Amino acid sequence: MSHLALPHPAQYTPSMPRQPNQESVSPRDHKVRVHRHWPDSLLDGTGPAPFFLVETWRPHDNAGDLASCTPETCRRWVAAALAYASAVDEVSAELAAAHQGVGSVPRWRYFAARRALHDWEQVRERYEQTVREAGEAYQPISREIWHAVWAEHDRADLRAREEARKKQEQAREEAQARQRATELAERPIWGWSVVTRKNWSTAYIFRHDVPHSDERVSAARQDRPCVNLPELRQALKDLHPDRLHWDDAALAETGRESDGVGFERCWRELFGEDHATFTSLPPPPPRTRRPTDRGNPSGGSATSGTGGFGGGLSSGGFGGFGGGY
Repeated sequence: MSHLALPHPAQYTPSMPRQPNQESVSPRDHKVRVHRHWPDSLLDGTGPAPFFLVETWRPHDNAGDLASCTPETCRRWVAAALAYASAVDEVSAELAAAHQGVGSVPRWRYFAARRALHDWEQVRERYEQTVREAGEAYQPISREIWHAVWAEHDRADLRAREEARKKQEQAREEAQARQRATELAERPIWGWSVVTRKNWSTAYIFRHDVPHSDERVSAARQDRPCVNLPELRQALKDLHPDRLHWDDAALAETGRESDGVGFERCWRELFGEDHATFTSLPPPPPRTRRPTDRGNPSGGSATSGTGGFGGGLSSGGFGGFGGGY
């Protein structure tokens, strides 16, 4: 038997340079992080099987794989890995030392060289047997961890598919809202009247096809033109009223026709601004639940009454109104 059967240099790195404290490793949110580790192989064609290093899972740590387990299962996994690695490390250190012993004896010292080679052969046989037996003892734990890892992968895939489905549904609802808003905006059913008192003008906005909810609309609705929403918006821009008053009945009916989307959102989808103040708005948050809008048919709290513009225009006229055009 030649000592060259062992790769050079004859140096072995322990599988667990710092052995884990079993009490310090525990599941977090019922999960641990596992890393598949391959111990050094000191013989050609014969080497230890890989095992799993088990660590406490920490957020933002993406190394390794997640596996769900109980604290008791975690302790078993850690204990099995420690037993396997300790057995492999111990016999590997013996084999490396025996190999170094063979290499350190001059060839002209015939009997000493034969004795060193004989010792190495015995350690080699013990190495192969120990590695095989340790691997067989660890194999059930290895399979158990693999099952836990793949089960966690399956759950992660399911969550990803569900999240993708929700995003697709949200995108579909957003597209439907935009389409519905566009359809509603094209109908010439809107009208307005302006009342001026003491240099203060209020625009009353209504729908010709809906019975009004405010007596102040009655006097003017019959002789007002029927316009769609873009035309209404342009007319109000040209009029520069100090305040807007949207008819409650008109907003409620529009909210019903928009399948609960609400007039406020329809206006925002069309023009990117608040319908009550005509000021630009940031992008709306993702829409998650349809019943949120159905509680108020108009889709918002500032939809009607004389407080639409509030004090924002009382001092500066209608200057803020035109900013969104």
